Amino acid sequence: MPKVVLTVGGSDSGGGAGIQADIKTFSALGLHGTSAITAITAQNTLGVQHIYPLSPEQVRAQMQSITDDFSVDWAKTGMLHSAQIVNEVADHLQENGIPLVLDPVIEAEAGGRLLRPDAVSALKDHLIPLADVVTPNIFEAEALTGIAVCDMESATRAARNIMSLGAKAVIVKGGHLNCTDLVAYGDRIIHLPSERIAGQNHGIGCTFSAALTSFLAQGLGLEHSARKAKEFAKNALRGSFSLGGGAGPVNQSWKLREEASRYQVICDLQGTADILRGVEGFTELIPKGGSIPAQALPDARSPEDVAEVEGGLRVFQHRICQLGGIKFGCASRTACTVLAAMKINPETRAALNLSPKALSYCQDAGLWIIDRDQFEMLEEDRPILSSISSSGQSLLRSSDQSSLWSSEKISGRKKSSKKTAAALPDAIWDGDSGGIEGEIILLGPSATFLAHLVARLAGVQG
Repeated sequence: MPKVVLTVGGSDSGGGAGIQADIKTFSALGLHGTSAITAITAQNTLGVQHIYPLSPEQVRAQMQSITDDFSVDWAKTGMLHSAQIVNEVADHLQENGIPLVLDPVIEAEAGGRLLRPDAVSALKDHLIPLADVVTPNIFEAEALTGIAVCDMESATRAARNIMSLGAKAVIVKGGHLNCTDLVAYGDRIIHLPSERIAGQNHGIGCTFSAALTSFLAQGLGLEHSARKAKEFAKNALRGSFSLGGGAGPVNQSWKLREEASRYQVICDLQGTADILRGVEGFTELIPKGGSIPAQALPDARSPEDVAEVEGGLRVFQHRICQLGGIKFGCASRTACTVLAAMKINPETRAALNLSPKALSYCQDAGLWIIDRDQFEMLEEDRPILSSISSSGQSLLRSSDQSSLWSSEKISGRKKSSKKTAAALPDAIWDGDSGGIEGEIILLGPSATFLAHLVARLAGVQG
């Protein structure tokens, strides 16, 4: 049975912060989120254009409906807007004995005042004394205490001041303090440092406080909950969307999607190995060092985001053997080629290396092939002037031809209309170097696609 949590706050029409961010966070962490809306905002990534507050009676009616039917484990508050709403929320939470995370939302991250000046006093007098945890950023901490927070010393003084109002604990969010959060409870002060993550940041404060509420509702202690909430928020920021003309929304489901993508890549690579082991004639196409299928996660940035068949596929006693399992971060030449290719066209997520004999197979099939030097020219965004093999034969079909896998001839898909996706060849010829035999590296959207392409190449030759 999932825990039930309640968020009381404003609705963000842009979907990045407020109630929307809270519900997405609760869902991603496996809780059932309920909500009471205090105001409707006309809001986007550029700021808050209009605020339409609900009446205190309407806010209470929503909370009453929830507590009449659900056993609420924890609640969190965000944008409360007016003193009257603050008082209604405080009364209802106290009557029902619901533990509270108070996120004192005063201004929107995208710009716009969300809490009336008179409501700040009501917050201090009526809601902070009920709070188990208060989670201000440095500007909200200053608004509540009059202390300009600029370092850990001033953050500590502000946290102690808020606790003197009755709060059991305070977490001063450290986005403006070198990404170090300060956790104060009892006589303890704990610093939670972190590296700065590049990304859009609309909704990060709401996401952190909602995650904190979720972990507390699951029975974790304050410090443990704070650390996990910080990690969750960091991942949401890492996967943030570049949407709109301002600060785009964070992505609360990024980690779940990444885990699902990793599982899919593992399944694709194992399926690729199984297909290739059954391809007649594939033994002749395996390089001396093994044929290593590799596939990357969407938006891969480092070798840790690329998986491969560890050790590759090799010939042993006339049979094709898979030496190892599927592993991320091996950084073979094939895997590194995938990363380089994705910088040119993010849809090219897979590669497979074959023996020199495969070069003639690919040429006969009309694949677009360039050599390693010309591929590196593509990486540097320089035009390819020619593409000549060591034997003097042209490897290019034509300088303006798209790759085979992006045409309807092979994949059944139309060419991508994305103007940002550059054309890539079907294969790269990596010629003899330092006594090491050359190899050809096929490129494509997935490893299983390349496995089927190899089967077709072998079949044509057979």
